[in-house]
Amino acid sequence: MKRSAILATLFLLAACSSSGTSDYSQFYRALRQGVKAGFGNGRVTKAQAAAIPYASMGYRVDGGAEQLVVLATDANGEQLWTSAAHVVIVTRAGRIVRTVGLAHDVSAVTPKTGSQLPAIADVLKGDVTYTRLEDFPNIPVYGAAITCRSSRKGAQTIVILNRGVPTVRVDETCRSADLKWSFTDSYWLDRDGRMAWRSIQHLGSKGEIVETEILRPPG
Repeated sequence: MKRSAILATLFLLAACSSSGTSDYSQFYRALRQGVKAGFGNGRVTKAQAAAIPYASMGYRVDGGAEQLVVLATDANGEQLWTSAAHVVIVTRAGRIVRTVGLAHDVSAVTPKTGSQLPAIADVLKGDVTYTRLEDFPNIPVYGAAITCRSSRKGAQTIVILNRGVPTVRVDETCRSADLKWSFTDSYWLDRDGRMAWRSIQHLGSKGEIVETEILRPPG
């Protein structure tokens, strides 16, 4: 899904809301509520998350206030999360593969070889090493090669909305000679590896550190 298609999704949601379509009107109100939930210095509260009847995710940029995005589409293994503030985060099994509306966006994350990136959960069967290519239009740099090694760090119980969630922590240590950049992303998967409940991800050598957590899971 290209940047234009992601933006088109936002405009479609707004248009359907203004035309009076009930489902989209409710969805758009949820998006506006998501923006309000982000005000302040703390995390999204349980009451704020419960007020939105859609799958939702909290995200925090560089340690700032937690914002809330709502799941708009879930297709072909990718989840598109968005808010009325016109921020879009596209994830694939928890890994951020595109953003729109951040100060430094990543516009594409693709495998250097093969048709798909290794799933984060693949590490539950053993360490994984692979190379991916990333596009950073704000720098601008396109096709930067990043080599990563994923390893399982063990079981951890994390707390989301005052509830303990049993997870397995996975660290992905990466290096890009193109960008002279090294970093480690972390993911907290459910024990079956089906979903990343929480993550800490680096979006480019000149970009942000984004923390995510699932507040209301899909389904």
